[in-house]
Amino acid sequence: MKKILPGWVTVVLATGLIVAGGLMILPSAIAYDSVSANSSLELFMDVFSRTTITYVDSTDSQELIEAALRGMLESLDPNSILLSPDDYENLRIQLSGSFEGVGITIGIRDEWLTVISPVEGTPAFRAGMKAGDRIVEIDGVSTSGVTTTEAVMQIRGPRGSAVDLTVVRPGLPDSINFEIERDVIDLPSVPAAFMIDDETGYIRLSRFGEETQKEVRNALREIVEEGAENLILDLRGNAGGLFSAAVDVADFFLPSGTLVVSTRGNAVGEDNYYTTARMSFDGGLVLLVDGGSASSSEIVAGALQDNNAAILIGSRTYGKGSVQTLMDLGEFPNLGHYGVKLTTARYFTPDGSSIDRTLNDDFLNGGSEDTLENWGIAPDITVESGEISGSLPVELYAASAFFKYATDYVLEHDIEADFWPDSTCVADFRSYLTEEGFEWEDGEFTDNLFYIERSLFAEIAARTWDREMYYRMMTPHDEAVQRALQYFRDGE
Repeated sequence: MKKILPGWVTVVLATGLIVAGGLMILPSAIAYDSVSANSSLELFMDVFSRTTITYVDSTDSQELIEAALRGMLESLDPNSILLSPDDYENLRIQLSGSFEGVGITIGIRDEWLTVISPVEGTPAFRAGMKAGDRIVEIDGVSTSGVTTTEAVMQIRGPRGSAVDLTVVRPGLPDSINFEIERDVIDLPSVPAAFMIDDETGYIRLSRFGEETQKEVRNALREIVEEGAENLILDLRGNAGGLFSAAVDVADFFLPSGTLVVSTRGNAVGEDNYYTTARMSFDGGLVLLVDGGSASSSEIVAGALQDNNAAILIGSRTYGKGSVQTLMDLGEFPNLGHYGVKLTTARYFTPDGSSIDRTLNDDFLNGGSEDTLENWGIAPDITVESGEISGSLPVELYAASAFFKYATDYVLEHDIEADFWPDSTCVADFRSYLTEEGFEWEDGEFTDNLFYIERSLFAEIAARTWDREMYYRMMTPHDEAVQRALQYFRDGE
Protein backbone atom coordinates (compact mmCIF):
# COMPACT_ATOMS: atom_id res chain seq x y z
CA MET A 1 0.00 0.00 0.00
CA LYS A 2 1.31 3.48 -0.83
CA LYS A 3 1.75 6.16 1.80
CA ILE A 4 -0.02 9.46 1.52
CA LEU A 5 3.22 11.37 2.08
CA PRO A 6 6.61 9.66 1.78
CA GLY A 7 8.58 10.19 4.96
CA TRP A 8 5.62 10.45 7.29
CA VAL A 9 5.06 7.73 9.85
CA THR A 10 1.34 7.43 9.23
CA VAL A 11 -1.68 5.29 9.68
CA VAL A 12 -4.48 6.43 7.43
CA LEU A 13 -7.89 6.94 8.95
CA ALA A 14 -11.20 7.42 7.34
CA THR A 15 -13.79 9.38 8.41
CA GLY A 16 -10.92 9.67 6.43
CA LEU A 17 -8.18 10.40 8.91
CA ILE A 18 -4.41 10.18 8.94
CA VAL A 19 -2.80 9.55 12.31
CA ALA A 20 0.84 10.53 12.48
CA GLY A 21 3.30 8.87 14.79
CA GLY A 22 4.40 11.90 16.80
CA LEU A 23 4.12 15.47 15.60
CA MET A 24 3.00 16.23 12.06
CA ILE A 25 5.83 17.09 9.68
CA LEU A 26 4.68 19.07 6.69
CA PRO A 27 6.46 18.67 3.35
CA SER A 28 9.22 21.19 2.71
CA ALA A 29 7.36 22.42 -0.37
CA ILE A 30 4.70 23.94 1.89
CA ALA A 31 5.48 27.45 3.00
CA TYR A 32 3.63 30.48 4.25
CA ASP A 33 4.16 34.23 4.20
CA SER A 34 5.89 34.67 7.58
CA VAL A 35 5.60 38.46 7.48
CA SER A 36 1.85 38.31 6.87
CA ALA A 37 1.39 35.53 9.44
CA ASN A 38 3.34 37.39 12.11
CA SER A 39 1.32 40.52 11.49
CA SER A 40 -1.93 38.56 11.82
CA LEU A 41 -0.74 36.92 15.03
CA GLU A 42 0.11 40.34 16.45
CA LEU A 43 -3.44 41.44 15.60
CA PHE A 44 -4.84 38.36 17.34
CA MET A 45 -2.76 38.92 20.47
CA ASP A 46 -3.76 42.59 20.57
CA VAL A 47 -7.48 41.75 20.45
CA PHE A 48 -7.00 38.89 22.91
CA SER A 49 -5.15 41.10 25.42
CA ARG A 50 -7.71 43.90 25.18
CA THR A 51 -10.54 41.40 25.66
CA THR A 52 -9.08 39.73 28.74
CA ILE A 53 -8.31 43.09 30.37
CA THR A 54 -11.29 45.29 29.50
CA TYR A 55 -14.28 43.01 28.80
CA VAL A 56 -17.26 43.79 31.06
CA ASP A 57 -17.22 40.33 32.73
CA SER A 58 -14.36 38.08 33.79
CA THR A 59 -13.01 35.84 31.03
CA ASP A 60 -11.21 32.52 30.83
CA SER A 61 -8.10 32.80 28.65
CA GLN A 62 -8.10 29.12 27.75
CA GLU A 63 -11.75 29.21 26.66
CA LEU A 64 -11.15 32.30 24.52
CA ILE A 65 -8.16 30.78 22.74
CA GLU A 66 -9.93 27.44 22.21
CA ALA A 67 -12.94 29.30 20.76
CA ALA A 68 -10.64 31.18 18.38
CA LEU A 69 -8.92 27.96 17.29
CA ARG A 70 -12.24 26.20 16.80
CA GLY A 71 -13.54 29.13 14.77
CA MET A 72 -10.44 29.09 12.56
CA LEU A 73 -10.86 25.40 11.77
CA GLU A 74 -14.64 25.52 11.42
CA SER A 75 -14.24 28.28 8.82
CA LEU A 76 -12.49 25.75 6.59
CA ASP A 77 -14.98 22.87 6.53
CA PRO A 78 -17.23 20.92 8.92
CA ASN A 79 -14.68 18.13 9.43
CA SER A 80 -11.67 20.20 10.51
CA ILE A 81 -11.81 20.50 14.30
CA LEU A 82 -9.77 21.09 17.45
CA LEU A 83 -9.75 18.05 19.73
CA SER A 84 -9.84 18.74 23.46
CA PRO A 85 -8.04 16.25 25.73
CA ASP A 86 -11.30 14.31 26.27
CA ASP A 87 -12.12 14.36 22.54
CA TYR A 88 -8.61 13.23 21.67
CA GLU A 89 -8.69 10.32 24.13
CA ASN A 90 -12.14 9.19 22.95
CA LEU A 91 -11.00 9.21 19.33
CA ARG A 92 -7.91 7.23 20.23
CA ILE A 93 -10.08 4.61 21.92
CA GLN A 94 -12.43 4.40 18.93
CA LEU A 95 -9.54 3.79 16.56
CA SER A 96 -7.54 1.41 18.72
CA GLY A 97 -10.65 -0.58 19.59
CA SER A 98 -9.76 -1.01 23.26
CA PHE A 99 -9.52 0.80 26.58
CA GLU A 100 -9.08 -0.06 30.25
CA GLY A 101 -12.22 -0.02 32.36
CA VAL A 102 -15.17 -2.17 33.43
CA GLY A 103 -17.17 -2.43 30.20
CA ILE A 104 -20.43 -0.50 30.51
CA THR A 105 -22.19 2.04 28.34
CA ILE A 106 -23.65 4.79 30.53
CA GLY A 107 -25.86 7.83 30.12
CA ILE A 108 -28.08 10.22 32.05
CA ARG A 109 -31.69 9.00 32.38
CA ASP A 110 -34.19 10.99 34.49
CA GLU A 111 -31.21 12.88 35.97
CA TRP A 112 -29.61 9.60 37.14
CA LEU A 113 -26.36 8.12 35.89
CA THR A 114 -27.68 4.92 34.32
CA VAL A 115 -26.21 1.77 32.77
CA ILE A 116 -27.40 1.65 29.16
CA SER A 117 -25.85 -1.75 28.63
CA PRO A 118 -22.97 -3.86 29.95
CA VAL A 119 -20.64 -5.17 27.24
CA GLU A 120 -20.74 -8.95 27.05
CA GLY A 121 -17.71 -10.72 28.52
CA THR A 122 -16.42 -7.66 30.40
CA PRO A 123 -15.88 -7.31 34.18
CA ALA A 124 -19.17 -5.41 34.58
CA PHE A 125 -21.05 -8.09 32.66
CA ARG A 126 -19.51 -10.89 34.70
CA ALA A 127 -20.23 -9.02 37.95
CA GLY A 128 -23.93 -8.97 37.08
CA MET A 129 -24.56 -5.33 36.22
CA LYS A 130 -27.68 -4.85 34.10
CA ALA A 131 -29.16 -2.25 31.76
CA GLY A 132 -31.27 0.14 33.78
CA ASP A 133 -29.09 0.02 36.90
CA ARG A 134 -28.73 3.51 38.36
CA ILE A 135 -25.20 4.24 39.55
CA VAL A 136 -25.63 6.34 42.69
CA GLU A 137 -22.04 6.23 43.94
CA ILE A 138 -18.57 5.77 42.43
CA ASP A 139 -15.97 4.82 45.03
CA GLY A 140 -18.30 6.05 47.77
CA VAL A 141 -18.87 9.47 46.19
CA SER A 142 -22.38 10.46 45.08
CA THR A 143 -22.98 10.78 41.35
CA SER A 144 -25.60 13.49 41.84
CA GLY A 145 -24.94 16.20 39.26
CA VAL A 146 -22.09 14.31 37.59
CA THR A 147 -21.87 14.44 33.80
CA THR A 148 -21.46 11.35 31.64
CA THR A 149 -17.94 12.44 30.67
CA GLU A 150 -16.93 12.93 34.30
CA ALA A 151 -18.34 9.53 35.24
CA VAL A 152 -16.52 7.81 32.39
CA MET A 153 -13.21 9.25 33.55
CA GLN A 154 -13.89 8.10 37.14
CA ILE A 155 -14.90 4.56 36.13
CA ARG A 156 -12.03 3.98 33.71
CA GLY A 157 -8.62 3.19 35.11
CA PRO A 158 -5.57 0.96 34.84
CA ARG A 159 -6.03 -2.75 34.31
CA GLY A 160 -5.95 -4.61 37.64
CA SER A 161 -7.19 -1.68 39.71
CA ALA A 162 -10.67 -1.77 41.24
CA VAL A 163 -13.66 0.57 41.33
CA ASP A 164 -16.67 0.42 43.66
CA LEU A 165 -20.03 1.08 42.02
CA THR A 166 -23.20 1.36 44.12
CA VAL A 167 -26.36 0.92 42.09
CA VAL A 168 -30.10 1.06 42.60
CA ARG A 169 -31.91 -1.56 40.52
CA PRO A 170 -35.59 -1.18 39.57
CA GLY A 171 -37.69 -3.70 41.46
CA LEU A 172 -35.26 -4.18 44.34
CA PRO A 173 -35.67 -2.40 47.70
CA ASP A 174 -31.97 -2.11 48.56
CA SER A 175 -28.95 -0.80 46.71
CA ILE A 176 -26.28 -3.19 45.39
CA ASN A 177 -22.54 -2.66 45.72
CA PHE A 178 -20.20 -3.93 42.98
CA GLU A 179 -16.44 -4.04 43.48
CA ILE A 180 -15.15 -4.54 39.95
CA GLU A 181 -11.57 -5.08 38.83
CA ARG A 182 -10.78 -3.15 35.69
CA ASP A 183 -9.49 -4.91 32.60
CA VAL A 184 -8.79 -4.26 28.91
CA ILE A 185 -12.12 -3.78 27.12
CA ASP A 186 -12.20 -4.62 23.42
CA LEU A 187 -14.61 -2.85 21.05
CA PRO A 188 -15.20 -5.29 18.20
CA SER A 189 -15.51 -4.17 14.60
CA VAL A 190 -17.54 -7.30 13.84
CA PRO A 191 -20.18 -7.78 16.55
CA ALA A 192 -21.95 -10.51 14.56
CA ALA A 193 -21.08 -13.12 11.93
CA PHE A 194 -23.34 -16.10 11.25
CA MET A 195 -25.25 -18.10 8.63
CA ILE A 196 -28.76 -16.86 7.83
CA ASP A 197 -29.55 -19.97 5.80
CA ASP A 198 -27.62 -22.89 4.32
CA GLU A 199 -26.02 -20.74 1.62
CA THR A 200 -25.94 -17.19 2.96
CA GLY A 201 -23.63 -15.66 5.55
CA TYR A 202 -24.14 -12.36 7.34
CA ILE A 203 -21.40 -10.09 8.72
CA ARG A 204 -22.18 -6.95 10.64
CA LEU A 205 -19.30 -4.45 10.33
CA SER A 206 -19.89 -1.59 12.74
CA ARG A 207 -16.59 0.33 12.62
CA PHE A 208 -13.19 0.47 10.89
CA GLY A 209 -10.37 0.18 13.41
CA GLU A 210 -6.95 -1.31 13.91
CA GLU A 211 -8.31 -4.86 14.33
CA THR A 212 -10.91 -4.73 11.55
CA GLN A 213 -8.86 -6.61 8.95
CA LYS A 214 -8.23 -9.50 11.34
CA GLU A 215 -11.84 -9.62 12.54
CA VAL A 216 -13.30 -9.63 9.02
CA ARG A 217 -10.81 -12.28 7.90
CA ASN A 218 -11.82 -14.51 10.82
CA ALA A 219 -15.52 -13.93 10.17
CA LEU A 220 -15.11 -14.77 6.47
CA ARG A 221 -13.19 -17.92 7.30
CA GLU A 222 -15.93 -18.97 9.72
CA ILE A 223 -18.86 -18.56 7.35
CA VAL A 224 -17.01 -20.07 4.39
CA GLU A 225 -16.25 -23.15 6.48
CA GLU A 226 -19.99 -23.34 7.23
CA GLY A 227 -20.78 -23.40 3.50
CA ALA A 228 -21.50 -19.77 2.61
CA GLU A 229 -21.84 -19.18 -1.13
CA ASN A 230 -23.36 -15.73 -0.65
CA LEU A 231 -22.58 -12.95 1.81
CA ILE A 232 -24.49 -9.99 3.21
CA LEU A 233 -22.04 -7.37 4.52
CA ASP A 234 -23.97 -4.90 6.68
CA LEU A 235 -22.46 -1.39 6.68
CA ARG A 236 -25.57 0.47 7.80
CA GLY A 237 -24.86 3.09 10.41
CA ASN A 238 -21.10 2.55 10.08
CA ALA A 239 -19.71 6.09 10.13
CA GLY A 240 -16.13 5.15 9.28
CA GLY A 241 -12.78 4.87 11.01
CA LEU A 242 -9.38 3.94 9.64
CA PHE A 243 -8.84 4.66 5.97
CA SER A 244 -6.37 1.77 5.69
CA ALA A 245 -8.96 -0.61 7.19
CA ALA A 246 -11.36 0.29 4.38
CA VAL A 247 -8.75 -0.63 1.77
CA ASP A 248 -8.03 -3.85 3.69
CA VAL A 249 -11.71 -4.83 3.70
CA ALA A 250 -12.09 -4.16 -0.03
CA ASP A 251 -9.01 -6.37 -0.47
CA PHE A 252 -11.04 -9.40 0.63
CA PHE A 253 -13.49 -9.06 -2.26
CA LEU A 254 -11.43 -7.81 -5.22
CA PRO A 255 -8.64 -9.36 -7.32
CA SER A 256 -5.08 -8.23 -6.64
CA GLY A 257 -4.13 -5.02 -8.44
CA THR A 258 -7.65 -3.56 -8.50
CA LEU A 259 -8.01 0.17 -7.85
CA VAL A 260 -9.87 0.77 -4.58
CA VAL A 261 -9.70 4.54 -4.10
CA SER A 262 -7.61 7.58 -5.02
CA THR A 263 -6.85 10.69 -2.97
CA ARG A 264 -5.99 14.23 -3.98
CA GLY A 265 -4.93 17.21 -1.90
CA ASN A 266 -3.03 20.49 -2.08
CA ALA A 267 -0.18 19.29 0.14
CA VAL A 268 -0.32 15.54 -0.38
CA GLY A 269 -0.69 15.44 -4.16
CA GLU A 270 -2.45 12.47 -5.75
CA ASP A 271 -2.20 8.84 -4.76
CA ASN A 272 -3.91 5.60 -5.77
CA TYR A 273 -4.63 2.59 -3.55
CA TYR A 274 -4.78 -0.88 -5.07
CA THR A 275 -5.60 -4.28 -3.64
CA THR A 276 -2.53 -6.37 -2.88
CA ALA A 277 -3.78 -9.67 -1.44
CA ARG A 278 -5.59 -12.61 -2.97
CA MET A 279 -9.33 -12.16 -2.60
CA SER A 280 -10.82 -14.25 0.21
CA PHE A 281 -14.44 -14.42 -0.96
CA ASP A 282 -15.67 -14.59 -4.55
CA GLY A 283 -19.29 -15.63 -4.01
CA GLY A 284 -22.43 -13.52 -4.31
CA LEU A 285 -22.04 -10.29 -2.35
CA VAL A 286 -24.58 -7.71 -1.15
CA LEU A 287 -23.66 -4.62 0.84
CA LEU A 288 -26.35 -3.04 3.02
CA VAL A 289 -25.97 0.75 3.24
CA ASP A 290 -27.94 3.73 4.47
CA GLY A 291 -27.58 7.41 5.32
CA GLY A 292 -25.41 6.48 8.30
CA SER A 293 -22.85 4.71 6.11
CA ALA A 294 -20.04 7.22 5.74
CA SER A 295 -16.39 7.65 4.87
CA SER A 296 -14.64 4.26 5.16
CA SER A 297 -17.97 2.54 4.53
CA GLU A 298 -18.33 4.59 1.36
CA ILE A 299 -14.80 3.74 0.25
CA VAL A 300 -15.68 0.04 0.46
CA ALA A 301 -19.10 0.51 -1.13
CA GLY A 302 -17.73 2.65 -3.96
CA ALA A 303 -14.86 0.27 -4.70
CA LEU A 304 -17.08 -2.81 -4.83
CA GLN A 305 -19.85 -1.12 -6.78
CA ASP A 306 -17.55 0.49 -9.38
CA ASN A 307 -15.72 -2.81 -9.87
CA ASN A 308 -19.02 -4.74 -10.22
CA ALA A 309 -18.11 -6.91 -7.25
CA ALA A 310 -21.24 -6.31 -5.17
CA ILE A 311 -24.84 -5.15 -5.26
CA LEU A 312 -25.74 -2.32 -2.88
CA ILE A 313 -29.12 -2.47 -1.16
CA GLY A 314 -30.61 0.19 1.09
CA SER A 315 -30.59 3.98 0.79
CA ARG A 316 -28.11 6.62 -0.36
CA THR A 317 -24.99 6.85 1.80
CA TYR A 318 -23.99 9.94 3.78
CA GLY A 319 -21.55 11.53 1.33
CA LYS A 320 -18.30 12.15 3.18
CA GLY A 321 -15.53 12.06 0.65
CA SER A 322 -12.75 13.88 2.46
CA VAL A 323 -9.63 12.72 4.29
CA GLN A 324 -8.54 14.26 7.58
CA THR A 325 -5.11 14.25 9.18
CA LEU A 326 -5.10 13.75 12.93
CA MET A 327 -2.24 15.81 14.32
CA ASP A 328 -0.97 15.01 17.80
CA LEU A 329 -0.23 18.38 19.38
CA GLY A 330 1.17 16.82 22.53
CA GLU A 331 0.78 17.68 26.20
CA PHE A 332 0.41 21.30 27.29
CA PRO A 333 1.12 22.22 30.95
CA ASN A 334 -2.08 22.61 32.99
CA LEU A 335 -4.19 22.10 29.85
CA GLY A 336 -3.84 18.48 28.75
CA HIS A 337 -3.19 16.58 25.53
CA TYR A 338 -4.63 18.25 22.42
CA GLY A 339 -5.01 17.28 18.80
CA VAL A 340 -6.21 18.75 15.52
CA LYS A 341 -8.18 16.95 12.85
CA LEU A 342 -7.55 18.76 9.56
CA THR A 343 -8.90 17.99 6.09
CA THR A 344 -5.90 17.31 3.86
CA ALA A 345 -7.35 15.47 0.87
CA ARG A 346 -10.49 14.32 -0.91
CA TYR A 347 -10.97 10.78 -2.08
CA PHE A 348 -12.48 9.47 -5.28
CA THR A 349 -14.07 6.15 -6.17
CA PRO A 350 -12.43 3.98 -8.86
CA ASP A 351 -14.47 5.61 -11.63
CA GLY A 352 -13.16 9.03 -10.56
CA SER A 353 -16.29 10.24 -8.77
CA SER A 354 -16.29 12.37 -5.64
CA ILE A 355 -19.11 11.49 -3.27
CA ASP A 356 -18.52 14.45 -0.93
CA ARG A 357 -21.73 16.34 -0.23
CA THR A 358 -19.85 19.56 0.63
CA LEU A 359 -18.73 19.83 -3.01
CA ASN A 360 -22.30 19.83 -4.28
CA ASP A 361 -23.55 23.35 -5.00
CA ASP A 362 -27.18 22.36 -4.57
CA PHE A 363 -26.44 20.98 -1.11
CA LEU A 364 -24.45 24.04 -0.05
CA ASN A 365 -27.26 26.29 -1.28
CA GLY A 366 -29.88 24.40 0.70
CA GLY A 367 -31.35 22.30 -2.09
CA SER A 368 -33.74 19.54 -1.10
CA GLU A 369 -32.29 16.04 -0.83
CA ASP A 370 -34.66 14.86 -3.55
CA THR A 371 -32.76 17.01 -6.08
CA LEU A 372 -29.28 15.99 -5.02
CA GLU A 373 -27.73 13.25 -7.13
CA ASN A 374 -24.03 13.95 -6.89
CA TRP A 375 -23.23 13.13 -3.27
CA GLY A 376 -23.02 9.84 -1.48
CA ILE A 377 -23.41 6.48 -3.19
CA ALA A 378 -26.77 5.45 -4.54
CA PRO A 379 -27.77 1.81 -3.93
CA ASP A 380 -28.54 -0.52 -6.81
CA ILE A 381 -31.75 -1.55 -5.05
CA THR A 382 -33.50 0.98 -2.82
CA VAL A 383 -35.05 -0.18 0.44
CA GLU A 384 -36.18 2.66 2.68
CA SER A 385 -36.74 0.61 5.81
CA GLY A 386 -37.41 2.12 9.20
CA GLU A 387 -38.68 5.50 7.98
CA ILE A 388 -40.32 7.54 10.72
CA SER A 389 -43.33 9.82 10.50
CA GLY A 390 -44.11 12.87 12.60
CA SER A 391 -42.50 13.88 15.88
CA LEU A 392 -43.58 10.96 18.08
CA PRO A 393 -40.50 8.74 17.51
CA VAL A 394 -38.13 11.58 18.33
CA GLU A 395 -40.08 12.45 21.49
CA LEU A 396 -40.11 8.82 22.65
CA TYR A 397 -36.38 8.46 22.09
CA ALA A 398 -35.55 11.78 23.77
CA ALA A 399 -37.61 10.80 26.83
CA SER A 400 -35.98 7.32 27.00
CA ALA A 401 -39.46 5.79 26.78
CA PHE A 402 -38.28 2.58 25.13
CA PHE A 403 -35.41 2.22 27.60
CA LYS A 404 -37.64 2.65 30.67
CA TYR A 405 -40.39 0.37 29.40
CA ALA A 406 -37.93 -2.40 28.48
CA THR A 407 -36.27 -2.22 31.89
CA ASP A 408 -39.60 -2.97 33.58
CA TYR A 409 -40.73 -5.44 30.91
CA VAL A 410 -37.85 -7.88 31.36
CA LEU A 411 -38.47 -7.94 35.11
CA GLU A 412 -42.02 -9.11 34.56
CA HIS A 413 -41.71 -11.42 31.54
CA ASP A 414 -39.72 -14.45 30.44
CA ILE A 415 -38.20 -13.58 27.05
CA GLU A 416 -38.47 -16.48 24.60
CA ALA A 417 -35.80 -17.24 22.00
CA ASP A 418 -38.12 -16.16 19.16
CA PHE A 419 -39.31 -12.98 20.86
CA TRP A 420 -40.70 -10.11 18.81
CA PRO A 421 -43.03 -7.42 20.23
CA ASP A 422 -46.49 -8.79 19.48
CA SER A 423 -49.81 -6.93 19.52
CA THR A 424 -50.16 -7.46 23.28
CA CYS A 425 -46.73 -5.99 23.98
CA VAL A 426 -47.34 -3.03 21.68
CA ALA A 427 -50.76 -2.35 23.23
CA ASP A 428 -49.19 -2.46 26.69
CA PHE A 429 -46.50 -0.01 25.58
CA ARG A 430 -49.18 2.28 24.16
CA SER A 431 -51.00 2.24 27.50
CA TYR A 432 -47.70 2.97 29.26
CA LEU A 433 -47.17 6.02 27.05
CA THR A 434 -50.66 7.30 27.79
CA GLU A 435 -50.06 6.91 31.53
CA GLU A 436 -46.79 8.84 31.16
CA GLY A 437 -48.61 11.72 29.49
CA PHE A 438 -47.47 11.29 25.87
CA GLU A 439 -49.80 12.57 23.16
CA TRP A 440 -49.80 12.05 19.40
CA GLU A 441 -51.79 12.86 16.31
CA ASP A 442 -54.37 10.43 14.91
CA GLY A 443 -52.61 7.65 13.03
CA GLU A 444 -49.12 8.71 14.15
CA PHE A 445 -48.63 5.68 16.40
CA THR A 446 -49.77 3.27 13.67
CA ASP A 447 -47.65 5.02 11.01
CA ASN A 448 -44.57 4.40 13.15
CA LEU A 449 -45.49 0.87 14.21
CA PHE A 450 -42.43 -0.85 12.73
CA TYR A 451 -40.09 1.73 14.27
CA ILE A 452 -41.80 1.21 17.63
CA GLU A 453 -41.61 -2.59 17.35
CA ARG A 454 -37.95 -2.49 16.36
CA SER A 455 -37.06 -0.05 19.15
CA LEU A 456 -38.82 -2.18 21.75
CA PHE A 457 -37.08 -5.27 20.41
CA ALA A 458 -33.67 -3.58 20.53
CA GLU A 459 -34.05 -2.47 24.14
CA ILE A 460 -35.52 -5.77 25.37
CA ALA A 461 -32.97 -7.81 23.42
CA ALA A 462 -30.10 -5.78 24.91
CA ARG A 463 -31.20 -6.99 28.34
CA THR A 464 -31.58 -10.60 27.23
CA TRP A 465 -29.02 -11.67 24.62
CA ASP A 466 -25.56 -10.83 23.34
CA ARG A 467 -25.13 -8.65 20.25
CA GLU A 468 -24.84 -11.55 17.80
CA MET A 469 -28.09 -13.08 19.02
CA TYR A 470 -29.72 -9.67 18.61
CA TYR A 471 -28.78 -9.60 14.94
CA ARG A 472 -29.83 -13.23 14.48
CA MET A 473 -33.24 -12.42 15.91
CA MET A 474 -33.56 -9.18 13.93
CA THR A 475 -32.82 -10.49 10.43
CA PRO A 476 -36.23 -12.13 9.82
CA HIS A 477 -37.82 -8.71 10.42
CA ASP A 478 -35.19 -6.70 8.52
CA GLU A 479 -36.57 -5.60 5.15
CA ALA A 480 -33.14 -4.94 3.62
CA VAL A 481 -31.82 -8.37 4.67
CA GLN A 482 -34.91 -10.05 3.24
CA ARG A 483 -34.48 -8.11 -0.02
CA ALA A 484 -30.87 -9.32 -0.21
CA LEU A 485 -32.01 -12.92 0.24
CA GLN A 486 -34.53 -12.38 -2.56
CA TYR A 487 -31.75 -11.05 -4.79
CA PHE A 488 -29.61 -14.12 -4.16
CA ARG A 489 -32.60 -16.35 -4.79
CA ASP A 490 -34.07 -14.67 -7.89
CA GLY A 491 -31.11 -12.71 -9.28
CA GLU A 492 -33.01 -9.44 -9.25
